[in-house]
Amino acid sequence: MELFPDHARVAFLGDSITHANNFVTRVIAHYLRYFPEKRITFRNAGVSGGSAASSELFLEDDLLPFEPTHVLIMLGVNDSRRDLLAHPQSKERDDSLEEGYQDYVFRMERLVKNLLSRGIKVILCTPAPYAEFFETGEPVLPGGHALILRYAEAVRALASSLDLPVVDFHARLSELYLDEPIYNPDRIHPNDRGQWRMAECILRAQGLRIDPYESLETVTEKAGLSDWAAVTNRVRNLFATEWMLVRDYSAPLERKKEIMEDYIAHERWNGFLYFEKLSRDYLKDKPIQTVLEKEVDRLMDERVASL
Repeated sequence: MELFPDHARVAFLGDSITHANNFVTRVIAHYLRYFPEKRITFRNAGVSGGSAASSELFLEDDLLPFEPTHVLIMLGVNDSRRDLLAHPQSKERDDSLEEGYQDYVFRMERLVKNLLSRGIKVILCTPAPYAEFFETGEPVLPGGHALILRYAEAVRALASSLDLPVVDFHARLSELYLDEPIYNPDRIHPNDRGQWRMAECILRAQGLRIDPYESLETVTEKAGLSDWAAVTNRVRNLFATEWMLVRDYSAPLERKKEIMEDYIAHERWNGFLYFEKLSRDYLKDKPIQTVLEKEVDRLMDERVASL
């Protein structure tokens, strides 16, 4: 996999692992530090809870206005319907798991071909593994590792059929998590060190070496990306709220506000404080979404121009 070329516009498309803006920021920081002359700009297009379906839904309004030259895609964990593994094996369960897989394969090929048809270079990333064999003290989904492995194999097959580069997160993290504490207790989300390892995978695929581990906060501050990261998080939270809570992207703004006001009034987050924050922040930030999106790009452009 080649280095990103001069003046590239690089976007990262994915789910909550991408939304976290951790491995993304680490890759950006590396390029700002070691390749300032390239004048590359970056955009995070991750969406918590996101899938191939959400990526297609938000494509025109979220990713394409950035006019990316390169898009790295990591999807599959949420497409897998993994929560079904908590239920006893049955034909209905297995049929639903298979339906999810087939839908993912179809949507991913359509998404990738759509981007390629626009002249965008696509880099596929296998989904991070479900760390089934990492003991955390929390309940485990039996068969979770094998389930996500199947999605990783689908990504490898798609990359092979379209002659696209692959960053194999699944293979590398599957090796590492057996001996290195790189996952949160939920076995789904890599922790800060795990995200560092993910950035390492991307850079290694480009023939580069990552700097020794430092916390995300330190990396962000050193790279001069603190303001950019803060506004990026606000924008990503809007899309996550649209997908997980509003669930009607085509609705007018006033209708969306009504949905969220009702959600808050009845405390439908059921003790999940992340959803409470998303819902309250949505009402504050949704009316100024365009302003926030422009601010994300302005901060990135200013940081690159300052090098």
